[in-house]
Amino acid sequence: MKLTRLSVLFGVLLLCVAAPLGAATLPFRSGKILAAELSTSKPEIANEDSLAFPLPFARRIYAEMVVNAAPGRGLSIHDYSLLAYGRGYPCIALRSGDAGYDARVWEVKRADPNRKYTLLFVLDATLVGLGPKEILVLRSLYPPKSRADVPVPFKNLGESGFPSPDSIPDDGIMEKAGEQ
Repeated sequence: MKLTRLSVLFGVLLLCVAAPLGAATLPFRSGKILAAELSTSKPEIANEDSLAFPLPFARRIYAEMVVNAAPGRGLSIHDYSLLAYGRGYPCIALRSGDAGYDARVWEVKRADPNRKYTLLFVLDATLVGLGPKEILVLRSLYPPKSRADVPVPFKNLGESGFPSPDSIPDDGIMEKAGEQ
């Protein structure tokens, strides 16, 4: 009997130590965030119109969020913005899986819950991305306001490009709450 109690105690201790090491996702209004990363390396965007999203800042940093949509949900570049230091930055592109960004594709009416989608934002690099990690707020642009804002920890990749969305594990690579 003592061996069983000791085994259970050891198992619980092992779980407490190993749990923070595991991957995680972060829930948001349309599903779950699998990865959130920053890079100064600009992803290619087919059919990009520089007038669609004028950028009044010279130094840019790009933010990508790889997500899984909940069943029955859609995604649009008009659904979300990122908040940083009192300023909102619109989503400028959306892609499905490992396909490239195409500025003409601005929404997915019914997202496949088994597919990964990526939301792309451009931010002012004089304010954002100065450290290895940054907490930005994902804001839903539609009511209710009580569920509009989600703090999201972004990993700064520096000049490295973003990894392929399909290389992100289904259980995500987000940090668990309290990690930093």
